[in-house]
Amino acid sequence: MIQSLHIDAVCCVVEGLDRARDAPKLTRFYRICDNAFMRFISITYVIVFLVSGCHHMDTVRAPILAPAEPHLNVVTYNVNYELDHPEAVTAFLSDCGASVICLQETHARWEAILKAALEEDYPYSAFHEWGQAGGVAVMSRHPLQNVRLLEPKAGWWPALLVEVETPLGSVQVLNVHLKPPLAADGCVTVDAYCRAPDVHLREVAGFLNEVDRDSPLVVAGDFNENQTGKAVRWLQDEGFTDALSIFDRRSKTWHWKTLWGIVLNDRFDHILFNGALLCTGARVENVTASDHSPVRAVLVEMPRPVVARDMPGPN
Repeated sequence: MIQSLHIDAVCCVVEGLDRARDAPKLTRFYRICDNAFMRFISITYVIVFLVSGCHHMDTVRAPILAPAEPHLNVVTYNVNYELDHPEAVTAFLSDCGASVICLQETHARWEAILKAALEEDYPYSAFHEWGQAGGVAVMSRHPLQNVRLLEPKAGWWPALLVEVETPLGSVQVLNVHLKPPLAADGCVTVDAYCRAPDVHLREVAGFLNEVDRDSPLVVAGDFNENQTGKAVRWLQDEGFTDALSIFDRRSKTWHWKTLWGIVLNDRFDHILFNGALLCTGARVENVTASDHSPVRAVLVEMPRPVVARDMPGPN
């Protein structure tokens, strides 16, 4: 087994841990950058950035974010448990016109702020606090049914499963926040980094055991991996589509500036949907608040194939 790297004691400080329930809570992968392993990761990111060029967006297909037909406008947003710039978060969510919002890293203070600002537009909501950084929530313009908190078996944090009564009918929405590449004590280690893809796969596969795969289903949230990660690729193998990759293959959804000035970024936030739905548009939203950016996807019902009936036979 690869031995863990513990270079600086500061990287192992995890404030407020309650290992009985939330062990270990996230002091944050992105705040533990001042150690040898993160220097390696940072240099790797810089090299990849320079090789791939400086293009912000590679649009594959023009998105349609306001289709004429009935649609579901889904936003996923990791708002950051540290309560960074709540006024910017609420301003965006108030104006974004989403049908359903999936939130990660919420807690009691976030719940109070979000409900006070948004309850008129999003009267249906479910908030579940889970320690420091594991809270999940869904806010909706449409009624929520069968709200279930799915407790973690492979990772650290739960998922939130709801059924939303939408203009498309009942749609299941699974809000996930997968485990970051941290060891049990909250440190970034080589071992935890290498194990993270398999943990993500087990997390997602376990959560999907709780859903109805034959009904419309959206899986959204902070995956802590990009579109090439094991969990995302497994979902695609299972018939799901990554909404953002249809329209934009470059824009990042997570940014973090290290203590020594290097900016790390990646595509950790995803909205995937099964074959009952079709995506007309998706994009990364520009909001200066959390270390994550919101991701939006607009979904419509998958057109049913036309079946020829009572066609005249040959004479």
